Amino acid sequence: MIDPIGVKPGTVQGGRVEYNEPTKVVPLQSVSAPQQAVVAETGARETVKAMAVRPPVDSDRVQQIKKALQEGRYPILPTKIADNIIAAQFLWVEQNDAK
Repeated sequence: MIDPIGVKPGTVQGGRVEYNEPTKVVPLQSVSAPQQAVVAETGARETVKAMAVRPPVDSDRVQQIKKALQEGRYPILPTKIADNIIAAQFLWVEQNDAK
C-alpha cells in the first residue's frame, strides 16, 4: 500500500498518536530581493519618463500614410474597417459590463 504524502508512520496508544521519528524544525532564513528587480524598476521608470516627453507616435509613418492616401496608394478595405469597429464595440461593452 502507498501512503499519502505527508503522513508519517506512527503507533496509536490510548487515543494518542506517537510518531516514531521526531519532527525536525528548520529555522527560516532571511530572503533578500535580487538586484535585477531594482534595475528593471529603474529601467521602467526611465522608459515611462521618456515616453511622457513625446507621444508614442511614429510621425514618419504617419506622414507616409498621409502621402499614400493623397496619392491613392493606401488600401482602404471597408470590410476590415467595419470588422475592427464592431470588435472595438464588443470590447468596450465587455469592459463596461465588468465594472
